[in-house]
Amino acid sequence: MKSAVVFSLFMLYAIAGLADQQTAGKNQTNQAYDWSTDLTTDYTLGSRIIQSGDFGSQAVFHYELEVLRNIHLLNTYYLQLGIDSERFDFSRSNSIYPSSITSIAAELSLSYWTGDDFYPLLQFLPGVYYTGSYITPNSFDIPIRAVAGWKAWDDVYFVLGADADPYESEPLTPVCGFNWKINDQYNMRAVFPQPRFSYNPSKMLELFLAADLVGGGYRNGPTADRRTSNAVLDYTEYRAAGGVSYNPRKGLSVEMSAGWSIERRFDYFRSGPDDTAKSAPYLKLDVSIGL
Repeated sequence: MKSAVVFSLFMLYAIAGLADQQTAGKNQTNQAYDWSTDLTTDYTLGSRIIQSGDFGSQAVFHYELEVLRNIHLLNTYYLQLGIDSERFDFSRSNSIYPSSITSIAAELSLSYWTGDDFYPLLQFLPGVYYTGSYITPNSFDIPIRAVAGWKAWDDVYFVLGADADPYESEPLTPVCGFNWKINDQYNMRAVFPQPRFSYNPSKMLELFLAADLVGGGYRNGPTADRRTSNAVLDYTEYRAAGGVSYNPRKGLSVEMSAGWSIERRFDYFRSGPDDTAKSAPYLKLDVSIGL
């Protein structure tokens, strides 16, 4: 497994180096950054799991690190190659609720560049998705996202697509809604599963209300419970929050938010337990850098 990961990283580096040679000396108007890095960390305070009241209160620390090489293809379209690593660490665990869940994946995306942000149109995330430290060939998965957008009116765009993952209880999750730029200060991005309403009092500051869905499908390790041993686990967390984003310069964004984790769910949808935790507050920090 380590050899495969090292080989994949080497191939990504070689492709990125070739792209550097091919694009050297070109002067692109509004060209995106060569590299994009995003680090997200958040902490959900402890809450009890409804079906296991004697288990005690469980808190969650979560982080995700994404590093991408952006290769210009045509006009505002880019090929993004890189890695995405995500992990949830739980304060309590047993044979049903793992101590941690982790994903380490390569990322391959065809993305649209708006001049400020990338929006993946077609995305593949081949990698290992596992609990604890137990990785097997069954941990390998390839979640896919396919999304399209089209202009309806001057400042209104519709979005339609889906996330596909056989390790989730719903193998197809819709991505749909609309984005309405109300004016230079207000924007309504009513797109499930990550809607966001923004107010920009200045070019460097954004105030927002947002909702989020995190988690995914993972292969569990061996446990003392036959229902969960080596089973597929769909872990999800639904959130709503308000926050502030500070953008001191183009290519640097620091975002802080606080809100409510409405529901956390451990769903072994192929074999048995489907348990939910009570709601709890959470804090989040997101740093994005373009180089």
